[in-house]
Amino acid sequence: MGILNPCCVLKYLLVAIATFPSFINAQMDCSAAPTSALRIVCEQLHRWDKNAREAPAVTTSIPLPPAIPGLPAPLLAAELAPVASTPYQCMDIGCLCNYLGGNGQTGTNTCSLATVRKSVRKEYRMLSDDERARFHAALKAIKASGEYDRIATIHSQFATAGSAHSGPGFLPWHREFVKRFEIALKQVDPRVSLPYWDSTLDGILPAPKDSVMFSNDFMGTTDAAGNLIGGDFGGWRTLTGRANVLRRVGADGNCFRERDIQWLLQQTNIDMVLSFSVPQAGCTASTSFDALEYTHGNVHIFIGGDMNDQSTSANDPIFWVHHGFVDMIWELWRLSRQQKGERETSYPMDQAQCAAPQHFASARMRPFEPWNNIDGLSNKYTDNMYEYAPRPTCAMGPNCGSKWLFCDKSRQPGRCGAKIKIGGNCQGYTGGEDVCAHGECQGGICVQTTQTTTTQKPITAPTQAPLKPVHIACYNEHECCSVWAGKGECQRNPTYMNAWCKASCRQCQPDYNIGLECGDRHKNCRQWSGIGECQRNQFWMTENCRQACGKCQVSRAQVCSGGQGSKTNQNRVTQAPPQQAKCQSPGCFNENICCQLWGAMGECRKNQAWMTCNCRVACGMCYSEDYDYGTCSDYHNQCGQWASQGECNKNGWMLENCKSSCNTCVSFFQLRQLCRGARSGRKKRGNEVSSLGFPPSIEVDNVSFSRIVRETNSRQAKQSNDKDDHAERMIKTASKLPESSGMPSTVA
Repeated sequence: MGILNPCCVLKYLLVAIATFPSFINAQMDCSAAPTSALRIVCEQLHRWDKNAREAPAVTTSIPLPPAIPGLPAPLLAAELAPVASTPYQCMDIGCLCNYLGGNGQTGTNTCSLATVRKSVRKEYRMLSDDERARFHAALKAIKASGEYDRIATIHSQFATAGSAHSGPGFLPWHREFVKRFEIALKQVDPRVSLPYWDSTLDGILPAPKDSVMFSNDFMGTTDAAGNLIGGDFGGWRTLTGRANVLRRVGADGNCFRERDIQWLLQQTNIDMVLSFSVPQAGCTASTSFDALEYTHGNVHIFIGGDMNDQSTSANDPIFWVHHGFVDMIWELWRLSRQQKGERETSYPMDQAQCAAPQHFASARMRPFEPWNNIDGLSNKYTDNMYEYAPRPTCAMGPNCGSKWLFCDKSRQPGRCGAKIKIGGNCQGYTGGEDVCAHGECQGGICVQTTQTTTTQKPITAPTQAPLKPVHIACYNEHECCSVWAGKGECQRNPTYMNAWCKASCRQCQPDYNIGLECGDRHKNCRQWSGIGECQRNQFWMTENCRQACGKCQVSRAQVCSGGQGSKTNQNRVTQAPPQQAKCQSPGCFNENICCQLWGAMGECRKNQAWMTCNCRVACGMCYSEDYDYGTCSDYHNQCGQWASQGECNKNGWMLENCKSSCNTCVSFFQLRQLCRGARSGRKKRGNEVSSLGFPPSIEVDNVSFSRIVRETNSRQAKQSNDKDDHAERMIKTASKLPESSGMPSTVA
């Protein structure tokens, strides 16, 4: 294990650039969409992207806490604390157990309640009658309480949920969103698991709109105008005030097709899975109308009505079971194409011309802070919170394991389909299939022969208490928030204060007495204190669990107003100060070409001080409006002049920020080969100090490096002689490089 010689960095980059393919304008032309439905989806995604870019939930400056008189000026803001202060933030059953009336240990999957277990998400038609009744009852309960609408509203807000659509954040954002919805259901009935809707089962029918899915047994029936009036969800008032959910089932679009799923499962490039669905001119990544964000949109258009647009789609309860299946498809790809460790770190390169900054790997997954987009790749979701039952197959029996399904034997190979509702089209079945729900096929139409009513006693889901609007945690992150707010910092420093001091700046409504000087604001404070959270998440705990952490001896005013009280208690209100010179590079730039890869590997949290100083863009601390991050262009208008003065060979800052002038543009695959971070062997180097931390190790062993060079040299032979000669000349003249010394002095 060792730090890669900077000379080798430049040599490798120069060889790589000589073989890098010509950049292709990947801008998506919606008029070229193969179907009218995909054209609509494309236009919607472009509109979301445009609105998100014009109202970005990102900052162009590094957020810093206000200064405390008598203490050194702050150079870093602490990471938002990963404290599960609401049930929606839980990532294991032990945590969730404590919010559902049981005793559990955060970080484990044990719970004293037998009903609180890891969810098993089944296909909707595979649920038992009891399971389906409980699911419907829980849906109605959270609709009645207002929690359904509070969660659904999040999906409509492009300004605060920018990574929900139009880029790589689509799948991880919706994974977290749907997880939170399932937790809302469990707060009503812990036995409920969110089912998924495998719409391929409906898509194979002669008329998919006639599926039992759209009967009163499942998602309900509509009147001639498309109003949802039948079943358990008839008469649901929408977020826009309509008296009913609106649907136009089958008017356009289509259900998922098996080939849509197989196309995704065959992909080997992460860019085609976590896809750039709305690339702009200059984007170098590939894109396709077969990408999952597009094919999932087909189903939205097929349902129509409220599902036809992102701003209203979550009105319809079918939204949640549809997205359960989207998440399952993604998980099938992860299991078949990625090793477990890779699943948590493989994310497309940050490229502003390919996706808005809200989609960058380390950008906040708003409004689900402290999550970042890449946190949606965590294995904890399916290790701890839920798993998927297999999709129905004909191997499960002639009815595919459910009275609501049948095995289509009229076509080979046999495949499962959803049964058809009364009055629906059942033409074309010649294998004796039982295709009609509550009836039989006569003259190509399903005719009722049995009663549709059930003798099962309706289930009223138990509610433990009136549900509260707790999908957004309303807690300060710092002990000094109230003092700073009283001095007007919410107005002077909104970038920091609105994120780290939400309660004091009135960005949300706390459900505790915010004026109480000594107390515990959360019911789990004692438990968290007992497992070391007072030390692990010191700032958050000192503010919100003062009594449990034994911090009441000194008041907030004494600690935060300056003077001797602040000096004596400096360790509880400020980060350990890093070496000043290392954090003074001006502007919003990374200092190292490997920053983006290190960010994807979790170093922004594990090695916060060093990464915040040196990889501020890759860690989501700021995004510049002066250049398009992730492109192969120069990020500063004086790069050419600096390069002519030899800065490319003297200053590592240039390799990241002057890629065109220094010829250092590489693909993410090449970056991984160059910057593979070692998990061990990190050593103190040079004049680094422990309070700052150390750069992640870089290892390139001689065997793999030689292989890379051989491969690139082989491809070089197919390129023009001019490129070969240029690369060879540059490699021969490359000299040893120091680490970044920051942006070169600007030229007058």
